Amino acid sequence: MLPAPSTPHPPAQPPSRRLTVGVFPGAGVVHLRHAVDSGYFRQAGLEVNLVQVVSSDQQLTGWNDGDYDLMHTSPDHLLRGLLTRDPVAVRAEGIGELAVHRRLEAPLATGRWAVDNAHSAFAFVLRAVLTDIAASPVTDDRLVPVGGTSQRFKALLADTVDGTTLHPPYDVLAAEQGFSRVGGHLQVVPDLITNVVVAPRETAKAWHTRAYVEVCRRSTEELLASGAGGVEAALLRHGLPPAAARAAVPGLLGPAGLSTSPEVTLSGMEAVAELRRRFTPDWQPARPLTSLIGPGQDG
Repeated sequence: MLPAPSTPHPPAQPPSRRLTVGVFPGAGVVHLRHAVDSGYFRQAGLEVNLVQVVSSDQQLTGWNDGDYDLMHTSPDHLLRGLLTRDPVAVRAEGIGELAVHRRLEAPLATGRWAVDNAHSAFAFVLRAVLTDIAASPVTDDRLVPVGGTSQRFKALLADTVDGTTLHPPYDVLAAEQGFSRVGGHLQVVPDLITNVVVAPRETAKAWHTRAYVEVCRRSTEELLASGAGGVEAALLRHGLPPAAARAAVPGLLGPAGLSTSPEVTLSGMEAVAELRRRFTPDWQPARPLTSLIGPGQDG
């Protein structure tokens, strides 16, 4: 009997996984938009759907409801005890310095200060800047929940609040509109990690999480190498108005921007915890900070 003809094995197909990712709108996600444009996620076997949220409350609710496979958010949210699905931070990112701006004629101590949530890191940065730089502490009753950074910026322009915490491009745009800069987080808590990629602990080591983090790294490094022109072009491709794209570039290329180390360090998480503890004296983390740092990080 003649042997059966050999049939070559078909080429292995790359794995494929659809990921829904919860993000805030704005310049801070430029590396994600660039990765989508460049096909890097697709090449890695990922179909990534970026879902924009307008507030941290909306994002945290979406996470708890299972709407997102991953999210880019403040690491402080991992400390608040509000997240289910056992989240861990698998990558650190910078979105530019968090800076407090105010109307010049606004009284500091009795002003109305816009926040996303009165018990969030952005609100704590605002209080630290007003206390340490302006020597004018504010109390909880002066904090006005408005929403994410774009909503707070609009409230500032509408004079419905007197000041708020902003990041690129809104900080530059606020200055151009005559709002005075009080100070930024690099002056009061320089080690603060401003943004992290969060994954459920059970999938933190999965191939799709590792592939996603690697694409974020590749895209970020490519943007940094492209310089101001490349970053601005990437922002314009996704509809950011020219004035906003131009305003975002200095912050994204600054010390708290795209060049931020991707490692989620224990010292960085401790800075986040100390900021929360400063304005919530009775707060203690429900678990060791090291348990909130995903695998492969400098915990």
